[in-house]
Amino acid sequence: MTRQFSGFQRISYSALAFALAATATSPVWAQTTDEKPALETVVVVAQKREQAAQDVPIALSVFSAAALDRAQIEDATDLQYSIPNAVLTGNDRYTLRGVGTNALGSSDLGVQSFVNGAAIGYLPQNELFDMARIEVLRGPQGTLYGRNTTGGAINVITRKPGRTFGGEASLQLGNFDSARVGLAFDLPFGDKVATRFAAYGLSREGYTDNLSTGNQIDGRNQWAFRSTTVFEVGEQTDFTLMFGYYDEDSTRAREGKRLCKAHPVLGCDPRQLGFDSPDATTTILNTLARFFTPFPAGTNIYAGAPNPTDLRKVAADTDPSYKLDQSFLTFNGDHRFGDLTLSGVLAWSKGSTEQNTDWDNAALPFRFTAPITYTAARGRTVTTNQLITTDSFTSKTETRTAEVRLASDYEGKLNYLVGAFYLEGESSGGFETWHPAIEAFQKANGRPEETWRVSALSRNGKNTTQALFGELYVTLADNLRLTLGARQTEEKRSGESRSIVLAPLGPWVFSSFKGSKATGKIALDWTPDLSFTDQTLVYGSVATGYKGGGLNNSNSAPTYGPEEVTAFEIGTKNSLQNGKLQANFAGFVYDYSGLQLGQRINGGVVTKNADADIWGLEAEFLYAPSRPWLIDANLSYLHTEIGTFLSEDAANPAQSLTATTPPVQVNLAGNELPHSPKAKVKVGAQYTTQPFAGGWTSTLRVDALWQDKYFAREYNTPTDVIDSWGTLDLQARFDKADKGVSVRFFVKNVTDEDNITNIIIEDALIGRYRNVRLLEPRTFGVILEKAF
Repeated sequence: MTRQFSGFQRISYSALAFALAATATSPVWAQTTDEKPALETVVVVAQKREQAAQDVPIALSVFSAAALDRAQIEDATDLQYSIPNAVLTGNDRYTLRGVGTNALGSSDLGVQSFVNGAAIGYLPQNELFDMARIEVLRGPQGTLYGRNTTGGAINVITRKPGRTFGGEASLQLGNFDSARVGLAFDLPFGDKVATRFAAYGLSREGYTDNLSTGNQIDGRNQWAFRSTTVFEVGEQTDFTLMFGYYDEDSTRAREGKRLCKAHPVLGCDPRQLGFDSPDATTTILNTLARFFTPFPAGTNIYAGAPNPTDLRKVAADTDPSYKLDQSFLTFNGDHRFGDLTLSGVLAWSKGSTEQNTDWDNAALPFRFTAPITYTAARGRTVTTNQLITTDSFTSKTETRTAEVRLASDYEGKLNYLVGAFYLEGESSGGFETWHPAIEAFQKANGRPEETWRVSALSRNGKNTTQALFGELYVTLADNLRLTLGARQTEEKRSGESRSIVLAPLGPWVFSSFKGSKATGKIALDWTPDLSFTDQTLVYGSVATGYKGGGLNNSNSAPTYGPEEVTAFEIGTKNSLQNGKLQANFAGFVYDYSGLQLGQRINGGVVTKNADADIWGLEAEFLYAPSRPWLIDANLSYLHTEIGTFLSEDAANPAQSLTATTPPVQVNLAGNELPHSPKAKVKVGAQYTTQPFAGGWTSTLRVDALWQDKYFAREYNTPTDVIDSWGTLDLQARFDKADKGVSVRFFVKNVTDEDNITNIIIEDALIGRYRNVRLLEPRTFGVILEKAF
């Protein structure tokens, strides 16, 4: 199957011809002595203290509120475009520099998000609304960060209230009957206390047509609310309390379009994709149905099942449903005494989700020879001659964290930051699948109701992490500094799991993982006085990151081991042309051990560990050649290679068709890591006019992205390939600053590409077909904003 990108490529090459490449730092102007525009300094807390972004010796992408607004970065999908070597895997979790989350089961994230410094995570489904800024740290964060990560950290910093009453309201209308309303306002209470309220609501029809039900699916119905209150207890003491809530009840599709080239033995051919339905003749479910249900002789249950050739159209018995909610709370406090600052962060988060979909992604013409009664979904019993099958993913989590830090700010050669961190959490959930053949087989064997479906469940999950950490900063010379960092992490994870695949009711199996790891960092940063730059920072570091092991929902392999990344990195950050140009570069080499890889085999999932090597290059630029123009871009290159590792591949033609035959292993040595495109280029440019009639200004902006092909799975088979893809976005914005009014017209994905971002394989039970996930189609609309 091929997809053409010629229309996008013609336009994007034109954009590349007139723009450079670069970072998403704030585009706000600062005044220079020669009256030429310069880029304003953005202050970040990437190292748990306030610093100018260009002074931080870390590969760092910073998005101020203005940067998020100018590129219309509304959610995690948009954010990935402006980060070098970044992929939003499956549209719901980040991979940075090839390191992300490939485990299946109970696992920490390889790239963890932090909300106001707290390790409670910001849902990628939620919009990035009312943000002060977002800081993306690329590379392992094994010292200062409260939840050790191997891929990087994303700091989400929400806006604090102002000291006078005021706010903003917005209305966005677009195609697919999209409507979004937003409101934020500041409410001061005297001189010491102020609160900011922010909220949005989004409703739109789906991007995908379900031809079987006649409905549009993958729609949205979501809203969120946040309140932030600042207490200035004294000149040296302040506290910030933030509470947020997110709720979604949508038809968001957890699994998307079904792709398959039918194969008479394997169900689907592992060498090519197409728009067939599987040949289920030899699959175990077809066999069970033949013997335990009123089954027509010689029938393939997928025979005649429609599968439209349009990626935006499906034919399924059941529309997806997607429910998700999260409540979260952060409390930050700072007290300054002399040259020391004592800081604390307390946080809490609680969430749940239930995501249901059609398991076989089909509306089957197949009919039983007589109606039968069976369970078609949770809480849904039917009597019919149709074959209806569904699956459900559920999860409940609760997390509590606490962190305390002490940082010095001495005038001498030595400074330090030390701290302690604690996290505890509970979780439960898993996957369940309903199919009449499974239920009939289990009933015939006299087994209880809990076995009438395929299930891989966990309960009573508990995890605790505690750590001591610190960094020492030594000034070796006026322009040379040494950083020494260390962290000692202790963690425990435990829970009960039970997996049932056409088997008797077994016991809940208790398993636990206990880990202890010391990680660290050694770094040098140098600020030479160069004749051809305004300011230059050169840095080099060796750092380690650690991500703990986890629990499989498997009786045969109850746990898997931790990950560790040792990263060698050099980089430079430069300001040039009187502050009009920022040019940042980084190069890195990773020794990646214990890589956690999940496998789908025989109705269950198991995560195992492998090793890998990674190296890459990155560049980010921001350029304001004259006051009307602002040009930004980023570009990156990535090489990944898995070491010797034997693994079972459900797409291997030699793999068994049943759960009883011994598995066939393949060696992944030399394969690329999943979700790791070799090259990526993002370019953005905008032109702002001087005020014209009535005091209005206009801004015209273009954003173009191209991303190289990559593999969806570590097996690197032909059907794992995700073709290179790109997007082109356009904006026209009109502002009347004295009235606080803005009108914006936008088009995203101008060429309406069906960009595939992930491919997931189903196992031999139902024919090894692939589910694909897509980026959004072409969307357009208008945004009205008013400040008050």
